[in-house]
Amino acid sequence: MGFLFFLFFLASLLGGLGFSMVDIGTRDSELSFKWRPLRGVPLFALSALFFFLMLSFTQIKAGTVGVVMRFGDPVRQLAPGPHFVRPFADSVTPVVVQTRVVKPSENAASHDIQVVHVEVTLAYHVDPQYATSVLVNLNDDAETRIIDPAILEAIKAVTAQYDVKELIAQRQQVRDKIEDLVKARVAPYHIVAETTSITDFSFSQQFEDSIEQKVVAEQNAEKADNDLKRIKIQAQQQIAQAEGEAAALKAQKEQITPELLQLRTIEMMKAKWDGHLPENYYGGTAPLPFMDVLAGRQKQKPTGRD
Repeated sequence: MGFLFFLFFLASLLGGLGFSMVDIGTRDSELSFKWRPLRGVPLFALSALFFFLMLSFTQIKAGTVGVVMRFGDPVRQLAPGPHFVRPFADSVTPVVVQTRVVKPSENAASHDIQVVHVEVTLAYHVDPQYATSVLVNLNDDAETRIIDPAILEAIKAVTAQYDVKELIAQRQQVRDKIEDLVKARVAPYHIVAETTSITDFSFSQQFEDSIEQKVVAEQNAEKADNDLKRIKIQAQQQIAQAEGEAAALKAQKEQITPELLQLRTIEMMKAKWDGHLPENYYGGTAPLPFMDVLAGRQKQKPTGRD
């Protein structure tokens, strides 16, 4: 719209200049003109009006609020859209009221005196009704003057209440406490804190190394405990096996009688005897009775002759 006013101003100005010059004929083969400014007064007046409108016109973009300053003094606010202000006396400063995001980070000490690097992401916006106050009191620089310091202070205050393990395990609770502190801190300045997120937790290299060593030690201890249990189970199995074998031997021993031993001896000797009695005996001991019987049977066998 301002550009159109500029075009109308330029066109009316040039038209007034054209109407003010009157052709009075030729002289020495050259055209001659005479200046008649009164003829162009209506167009000059119209060009002055367009020039005034061009200087008065302003347009406020969506997502911002225009603060009208009259000779440096804030007088009113303008909503998004086209507006007219007093030229030369009024100036318009836009204040962004859309949601903006900041990501400050800080090194803080935990309750167990460990250095923790915390990064927090905060979404916030300026209360549109108090855009003038934010502009005047904070110079439209709420992030540097209020928001970042509030977040860093909240990080240190909340982190000091938890041990490192609690910071990790109770992350949601830590986030809620940081958010509550930030909201309470920025609210008096008409800054609305929308959402807060903890986007990073990191620790010193020394602490991370100690955690890794602890995990390795726990894994080794668990492995040793499992090995000990396995050895105990194997020993118990061997003891049980030995006890079972001893019980079996005992049962077999209880079942053995002298008659059974004599029978097993005879069966073994019969299985290994070739049917011939020894010809010589030593020690003056006579052959066993059953050997005599066997020898007698051999003598009675027919020779195949009549």
